Amino acid sequence: MGPFDMFLVAAPAPFFELRLNRASLIKDTFHQLSVACPSTFKRFLVVYFDEDAKLTDVYKRDFFLHLFDKLLVPESGMFMYNDTETLAWFPAMPRVEEKRYFLFGVLCGMALYNNNMVHLPFPMAFFKKLVNIKPSLEDLREFSPIEVMWADVAVELDPKETGKLVTSANKKEFVDTYVNYIFNQSVEVVFEEFRKGFFKVCDIDVVEFFQPEELRGVMVGKEIFDWETLKQNTVYEGEYHAGHPNIVTFWEVFEELTEDQKKAFLLFLTGCDRVPILGMNQIRMRVQTLLNSSQQHFPEALTCHSLLQLPIYPSKETLQSRLIEAVGHNRGFWKE
Repeated sequence: MGPFDMFLVAAPAPFFELRLNRASLIKDTFHQLSVACPSTFKRFLVVYFDEDAKLTDVYKRDFFLHLFDKLLVPESGMFMYNDTETLAWFPAMPRVEEKRYFLFGVLCGMALYNNNMVHLPFPMAFFKKLVNIKPSLEDLREFSPIEVMWADVAVELDPKETGKLVTSANKKEFVDTYVNYIFNQSVEVVFEEFRKGFFKVCDIDVVEFFQPEELRGVMVGKEIFDWETLKQNTVYEGEYHAGHPNIVTFWEVFEELTEDQKKAFLLFLTGCDRVPILGMNQIRMRVQTLLNSSQQHFPEALTCHSLLQLPIYPSKETLQSRLIEAVGHNRGFWKE
């Protein structure tokens, strides 16, 4: 149980409230953050969608998941990407107003403060800078292992001596200068805006207690999906047990899913498509029958409890069809 789960039970502690429309998620979020008092950011977050007054932790998880997915694509215009578009970095010449980077920092801080893992496809340099450690050549290799052209800018080895040549004696100085330009000098303004926003929510002394690898794990989670551990740790309730025909069929169907479909199932079950930093052992799936259901019903999930409610189906084909459609619904956030 996270701190916000305790708040939902104990209420009424102070909270920061967002009322959003799914269709205009980014616009609504940035507007409401920009008019809010920054002193209220360091509160537990409550999210409402589409005029639904229901108070649920699920909406908060949906908010972080889909907002960060939308912000971290090239179409958002906020970041630059390496050649394979697998890692993002801050732009030397931003195409959006600087305040957006401040608000992005606030959102990253809120995610950490509210114990929500998010999609942050940044190199280790991102997390190093947050804990006040200088990025290195290894961090540049992570971002671009082959070659780097940076915003068509010539990087001077010595600003006081234009055109200074690189020699065997000063090549380390050149590398250090280049790395500093890419990760610090060229993005100084936008990263400082981001940093200000992040530390409006999080305590700098607490964040700097982490090693960069630890901070990445806490904020992003792990990319190692041990599906066999998920199966072994599953608990069955009611009439279900490991040998029940519907359960045997379920795992047959699950094993035949693509990796992306399995991740979609994890999202459907837990509200997050990432593995906790301590691994899949932290997820304990519970499975019970869906009361008063028929073969026409879809599986349902209570994400706060990692509870799968699985109707009994007459065939493998029916179970497969219902499960795939259920996990693809994405709770109102349809993918194009």
